[in-house]
Amino acid sequence: MSTLEKLKVKFNEKPIPNNISFDEVERLAKAYGCIVVAGGKHSKKVVDVPSGTVIPIPMHGKYVQEAYIKELKDLFREIETRNREVD
Repeated sequence: MSTLEKLKVKFNEKPIPNNISFDEVERLAKAYGCIVVAGGKHSKKVVDVPSGTVIPIPMHGKYVQEAYIKELKDLFREIETRNREVD
């Protein structure tokens, strides 16, 4: 199992994990084709260009809060669905 696949499994655990770092979120977002841009001094934005979805993620501490992980899960599911429909 590749590092990316292990990260996807960790990301999709239930209950929502609270030990996912921003670096891991950024790696996953890029794997799904999203762009990660600076959103300000203490935040970043995950942008899905085809759908126009923007998820701002504040960076306080080492880990991403559960609410933002849930939003990202929904976005990544939407991207997977969209990619399956194209194939």
